[in-house]
Amino acid sequence: MKNDLKYDAFGNLDADYYVEKAYELRRAYFAEATKKAVASVKAFFAKLTANRTVKTSVQPQH
Repeated sequence: MKNDLKYDAFGNLDADYYVEKAYELRRAYFAEATKKAVASVKAFFAKLTANRTVKTSVQPQH
């Protein structure tokens, strides 16, 4: 079995490295989730405004 774990200078598991990796993954996840949420909100309002009818009064000019 191959050991791919990262260790510090003292031979302990490098917790700081893995915490930073977790933060990196979390930032990437939230960035993607935010992009999807913004796209959903934009699509909602685009659909909402596309479905609205423009009321124009057609009255003869005197």
